[in-house]
Amino acid sequence: MKKIKRAIAIILAVMMLIACAACGAEKEPGKTEPQKNELKIIDEDLGKEQYGIAFRKGEDDVCAAIVAAVKNLVANGTYAEIAAKYPDIVDNLTYLQDGFTAEAADLSAYEARKFVMGIDPEYNPFSYMGDNGEYTGFDVEICKAACELLGWEFDVFGVNWDQKLIQLNASECDCVWSGMTILPSMTEQGFVISEPYYDSEQVLVVNAANGINSSADLAGKTVAVQLGTSGESLLADDGDLASLSATFGSVVTCDSFLKCFTELEGGAVDAVFVDYPVAAKYVNEKK
Repeated sequence: MKKIKRAIAIILAVMMLIACAACGAEKEPGKTEPQKNELKIIDEDLGKEQYGIAFRKGEDDVCAAIVAAVKNLVANGTYAEIAAKYPDIVDNLTYLQDGFTAEAADLSAYEARKFVMGIDPEYNPFSYMGDNGEYTGFDVEICKAACELLGWEFDVFGVNWDQKLIQLNASECDCVWSGMTILPSMTEQGFVISEPYYDSEQVLVVNAANGINSSADLAGKTVAVQLGTSGESLLADDGDLASLSATFGSVVTCDSFLKCFTELEGGAVDAVFVDYPVAAKYVNEKK
């Protein structure tokens, strides 16, 4: 009797497996369900912005020297060569737009010095830690090349992004240059801001499997944003997107965008509000 029961159990198990396989076979060819951590960017206009470089109050000459050196890089083709390594951002670089021209300037009037670049160390593709243990990224490479033209000693300092301007004022670095959005409050506080070099926008990143296709689908849900970013400012009570953020269940702040994405992939939040170039880089690398 025990042998008969065991045989029946085996037969039933095999039949269940066949039934499951048949169900799978009924799906359309090429149609697959999104995986839990398959990320996507919601195509929705949530705010335009521009990136620039911040210097301390009164350091107009330092700003002028860096900008002049960068434009020399544009004129001699080095700027385009470096940009080619970062295809996700090339189209939105101001100095590579059609109609923009730059002439090489005389840099000999600028005295040699040490220049410390302040960056967000986790802001790929603009600034991040490379496989060799050294900081790299588009902004880092451009700053280093500009310092070489000026004859300046180059160094990099990883700032706490939420405290970046405080650290700049404390002379822990000589500029903040790391995909930094130009905000009116910066000039109001007296910081010297370079002309824009990149056009960006804010986007939402979600898990494709969760059925979220617009910001309206995030009503009552949790959204993560990095501390000290323009995204956080936009979602604040007096920000341009305050009415949108009011529909969210909550807004969670993290000290880096990588932590925001970790929370999203772990299911702790439903979306990440972040700059498009960073979102595109991260999502593409996860495919």
